[in-house]
Amino acid sequence: MLKSLHVKNFALIDDLEMNFLSGLSAMTGETGAGKSIILESLQLLFGKRSDSAMIRHGEKKAYVQGVFELNSAKQELLGLPKTIEVEREIDSNGRHNMKINGEITTLARIKEVMNSIGSIHSQNETMNLFDKSFYLTFIDQVDQKKIDSLLNPYLMDRSFYLSKKKHFEELKNKKNQSIEKKSFLEYQVAELKAFQLEIDEKELLDEKISKLKNHDRIMSQLRTAYQALDNEMFSVDQVYEAGHALEKIANLDPEYKEMGERLISAFYDLDDVKSKVFQTIESLDFDEDLFNSMQERSYELVKIENKYGKTINELIDYLKEIEEELMLITDYDHYIEMSLAEVKKAFQKAYESGLRLSEFRRKLAKKLSLDVLTELKDLDLEKAIFDIEFEQVNQDEASLLETGLDQVEFNISLNEGEPVKPLARVASGGERARFMFALKSIYAKANELTLLILDEIDIGISGKTAAKVANKMQVLSQSMQLLVITHLPQVAARANYHYGITKIKEKDRMVTRIEKLSDDQRIEMIALMLSDEKLSHFAIEQAKMLLKK
Repeated sequence: MLKSLHVKNFALIDDLEMNFLSGLSAMTGETGAGKSIILESLQLLFGKRSDSAMIRHGEKKAYVQGVFELNSAKQELLGLPKTIEVEREIDSNGRHNMKINGEITTLARIKEVMNSIGSIHSQNETMNLFDKSFYLTFIDQVDQKKIDSLLNPYLMDRSFYLSKKKHFEELKNKKNQSIEKKSFLEYQVAELKAFQLEIDEKELLDEKISKLKNHDRIMSQLRTAYQALDNEMFSVDQVYEAGHALEKIANLDPEYKEMGERLISAFYDLDDVKSKVFQTIESLDFDEDLFNSMQERSYELVKIENKYGKTINELIDYLKEIEEELMLITDYDHYIEMSLAEVKKAFQKAYESGLRLSEFRRKLAKKLSLDVLTELKDLDLEKAIFDIEFEQVNQDEASLLETGLDQVEFNISLNEGEPVKPLARVASGGERARFMFALKSIYAKANELTLLILDEIDIGISGKTAAKVANKMQVLSQSMQLLVITHLPQVAARANYHYGITKIKEKDRMVTRIEKLSDDQRIEMIALMLSDEKLSHFAIEQAKMLLKK
């Protein structure tokens, strides 16, 4: 749940702090007072991309901080303590900082944390009910974790199929271009094969040539090194004797023991080096014929690299490419058949992944349909009929959509005796608002959210329906914190807490203010919501009556 919100230098807000409690909180105010600014600041905490245009005029930075309380389940899921602070700082120079509990974090992490805690409904979100492309999202949200476990493998299989399909199309297009190159490619293949190129051959060959060029110098220095390790003045064995002598008095002083051990260790290292130097001297031999053949090979490799403008390793890869081109030209039909078989196999795998996703979605859709009807009954739509229709899936490439195989329609009948029709065509503004409220309630409960923020989700609703919506919000707020921006006096009256948002003039500038209203202030605010222009005695009495219910 949200415990407090601090907003500074954001749009019309200069410096504003609010504390919130559990239950239902209503925020009301006249149009233009700044309700949308409050919502915008909350959306930043939920991971919305920041915009420097929102910085208050004359200031360099805007700042939003929210303090949230997590239940034990969310603490374990997110790996966070009970209380967390989420901060967003917007800089006019484009440097935007974001933190969780004082530590710099990413936008993705903020979204992960906040989407696990709560959800925000904005006014334009209800417009998504006009666009059927959003309907799958509403279904998937019922069990997003399971959906992701099926959708991600499907997307991998789909991507693999599309890459195979692209390769197949490229092979077909290459044929006509490659036929003209056949004789030229045959010449290049023969030439490169004759060289019998090996990976890293040039580098290894140059290293061997360098050693042979410096044979005398290498031999001289190796002999000098060996003589230094074994001569009349010094022998490696003397190091061992020195270490052994110190070991005999090791019990008298730890330092003698440590020095003795170091000398013994040094002896073994030196003796090993001495043996290797000797073996190298014995094995080192200058073969003039080998040296000449290596130089000739290196010269030929340089020539072929310059001719093709590629390194030896690149030429090895190039040889494979042109061999494939030749195979395509000489055995085109067989090669295309092999590629087509791979395409068909990849398609079948992706399609089967899509079917598994679709099967689970259909189960979720049935559950969502029943849950929506249950919610709508509490929202003065007792006679509603709701059905989610899945379009017929054809087994072809066009069916492999980015979201899976499915395309759906939301069909609804809101009046008794009327047949079901697409939601976007038959639902009024108030009916769409209630439908969206039902979806949001289902999503919040399915994902065990502890915070739900609703921006005028009750728009277009009035009369007894408004009272039922208010009752529903009050019931929902018993299982999660509910923050509602509303124009309905019934909702404001049902709220446990009522916040008034106003716009006032201070120092020749307009600023947005918000305060938790007292009982008398609530009566006045709700009475104003019930009035036209002037506050009336009747409106005040109505407000008192609403608050008593």
